[in-house]
Amino acid sequence: MACDLADETVLGGLPAVAVAANEALRSASAKVNMDDVASHNSRQDCWVVLYGEAFDVTEYVQHHPGKDFLLQAAGKDASGLFESIHGSKGKAVLKSEGFRSRYLVGKVDRPEPEEFTFANDVVYQEMSAEVEAYFKSVAGTMWAKGGLCERAVVYVKFVLILGLALFTKYQSVLGSGSLVNSFMHCITMLLVIFNISHGACHGELIMRYPTWFSKLSQWVHVFLGSRPGDWMQWHNVSHHQHTNTHSDLDTNRGMPFLRLHDEDPHFWWLRYQHRYVWFIYPMTHIVTFIQRERFFAAFQISLCNLLSWALAGRFCMWQLLAESFMFGFGFVMINHITHTNDETEYVHRPSTKVGWGEHQLRSSSNWCMDNIAVTMLLGGINYQIEHHLFQSIHHIHYPEMSKIIRRVSKKQNVPYVSFPTYFAALRSHIKLLVRMGTPL
Repeated sequence: MACDLADETVLGGLPAVAVAANEALRSASAKVNMDDVASHNSRQDCWVVLYGEAFDVTEYVQHHPGKDFLLQAAGKDASGLFESIHGSKGKAVLKSEGFRSRYLVGKVDRPEPEEFTFANDVVYQEMSAEVEAYFKSVAGTMWAKGGLCERAVVYVKFVLILGLALFTKYQSVLGSGSLVNSFMHCITMLLVIFNISHGACHGELIMRYPTWFSKLSQWVHVFLGSRPGDWMQWHNVSHHQHTNTHSDLDTNRGMPFLRLHDEDPHFWWLRYQHRYVWFIYPMTHIVTFIQRERFFAAFQISLCNLLSWALAGRFCMWQLLAESFMFGFGFVMINHITHTNDETEYVHRPSTKVGWGEHQLRSSSNWCMDNIAVTMLLGGINYQIEHHLFQSIHHIHYPEMSKIIRRVSKKQNVPYVSFPTYFAALRSHIKLLVRMGTPL
């Protein structure tokens, strides 16, 4: 995979040496089982599925602009990631004889996901073409991708937010131990994920920024208690490709205490979920981040307590728990409502599949689009539609992109869900909780 829309350099520099693999399999007529693909899931043996075909990209990893960025999809179907990251030139390279002769293994036995299709995705093709044309029109200006405005935002945010995160972490671990310090660090954790590590883990920085800066921005994610590679696998590969489906880990973690979709089973206590869910949401950080990285999180927790005991004469476990609960609640309250509200759609093995791009439109929503302060403070999280359709583009471009996407959506008669305020989106989320908790 490459890491920016419509950049011909992403897949262009193909290595001179062909991949040394079973050449007998390398033909468009060969059949590959998805279980077999799943077994090739490491840096030393990396296969990915793109549009129903398996490619052995083991040797290509070292030539990829993001290096191990590609490994998040090792052994998996990465069609949705490829679709939202590459423009027409990158897709043309994928279809080229040179690339296919080197890396194609064969067709997979399950050509497409159950919920949507990549074939004849007219809505996304039109949006992608217009967005690509827009960036060509501003190329070389301060508003270009990687231009002066974007770079200023990226570097200023990195310095200010990382500095604030280090300061508040110091105060939380070695300071007075008050909940005020924990709250302040919780705020900076939210700023870190929304403004630095989230975008970096989506490949925003790979093509136009130093490699070390891109990797460092990804690893700032450790402030949240997990490593960036794990976040990419469940957030990028699962959530971004299969948004609001039964394959989306982000919106299918709550059962049996939280019901968000019609296909989920109903239990008697769920009729009260709109009342008790506010006590579950603070657990999000532990369930979503720490549980998946138990040894890494345990190391971080132990290190913080050791430093606190050695330098301040006390342990800081209560402060760490307070930070976790507050961050978890804040993360859900800001991010969760963009997909789980009463206006977005949930798809579960439909009889008629829509295109992947149209599915992203129907399953995502925006809020506070006219508030530039909210957009800058939250790293464009309030422009969730644009982010899901073009995930490797920096959020400073979302307002202009939204004009294109809204115009195409209206032309194609596809819903574009946007709430005027945060509280309007929150009310829609509560409405969904009440409706899903109502007995069948």
